[in-house]
Amino acid sequence: MLRLLPFALGYAYSYLLRSAGAPLAAPMAQDLGLSPGSLGAINALFFLAFALAQVPLGHVLERWGPSRTLAALLALAVLGCGLVAAAPSLILLALGRAAMGVGVALALVGALRAYQLLAPGRLGFLSGLTVALGGLGGLLATWPLVRLGEVWGWRGAYGALGVLALGLALWVARASVGGKPGPGERGQEGRAVLGVGPLALVSAVYVGAFFALQTFWVGAYAYARGFSGDQVGGLLALLNLASVLGAFASGSLAAALGMRRALALGMGVFAAGLLAWGGGAGLGLAYLLVGFGGGFNGLVLAHTATLFPEASSRAMAWVNLAGVVGIFALQAGMGPLVEGLGYGGSLLALFLLQAGAIALLLLWRPR
Repeated sequence: MLRLLPFALGYAYSYLLRSAGAPLAAPMAQDLGLSPGSLGAINALFFLAFALAQVPLGHVLERWGPSRTLAALLALAVLGCGLVAAAPSLILLALGRAAMGVGVALALVGALRAYQLLAPGRLGFLSGLTVALGGLGGLLATWPLVRLGEVWGWRGAYGALGVLALGLALWVARASVGGKPGPGERGQEGRAVLGVGPLALVSAVYVGAFFALQTFWVGAYAYARGFSGDQVGGLLALLNLASVLGAFASGSLAAALGMRRALALGMGVFAAGLLAWGGGAGLGLAYLLVGFGGGFNGLVLAHTATLFPEASSRAMAWVNLAGVVGIFALQAGMGPLVEGLGYGGSLLALFLLQAGAIALLLLWRPR
């Protein structure tokens, strides 16, 4: 199990790095004279690079294996952190954030591939544990990173993140987990990749909705309801803590019920949270259900890996890409929905999407 630990910590690091833009944005903007538009564009480049890297790097992961691939990508994240830490201009900042996005693009996919190779019988449990650690990495990007930025400055904070990435790169490389497919498997890769369409749709609807809500709309709704900043912070902490607990629970339930049933259960809890939220139930209960059910999101990729073992890296990369596209689409689409239908109607529409995704998950079988 210790051999797999650096892969789990790599995903926690990716969560920390993707969230680092927000707590360090203000001192960076003040130091370099950046406008809000420039800051937004720089952070958007991280996610754009992250998304565009999924499919080509999935092929690399299939050939090189988790250790070589992730170590090389983390080295790129080191470079990205160094560029940002030393950047005198917007161009180097943009290049650095893009390099970071590529550097952690396969953090979760690569970890799951390593688990599949070394501990296939515990894939569901390990995926839940990894997603839970990712949530803890996100928590590090709150007051701890703010405090680090206050003490060392934003450049020093990015330098520290680069040193952390370097240590992880060396640890992952030392784990020496390969995974080159055999000759008999390569002819089946195209069939496997083409067959992930239904799971990609599930990922876009479920994973996309959870992260779109978690990263913006849960806070926007609470503020619209007139909650104070402290109250909103408490509700967000409740949702994020519930998602960590859900991730832990998902692994045990996957071992007990099977991957498909455990994932459907988590999606059902998430959908129930949407229904409670839109129906006017207590916001604490609704956010608790949304967070706990959303914490099962790691099982989407784990389930993909079990269904397509002959090309799991590439299949997971496509499904992960669909999730990222879903986040963008649903986060942007919620605005017009709220304007046209109000929050209640918009959340009901999301609930119906989840119900359709659950039905697809349970009824579809790969050929």
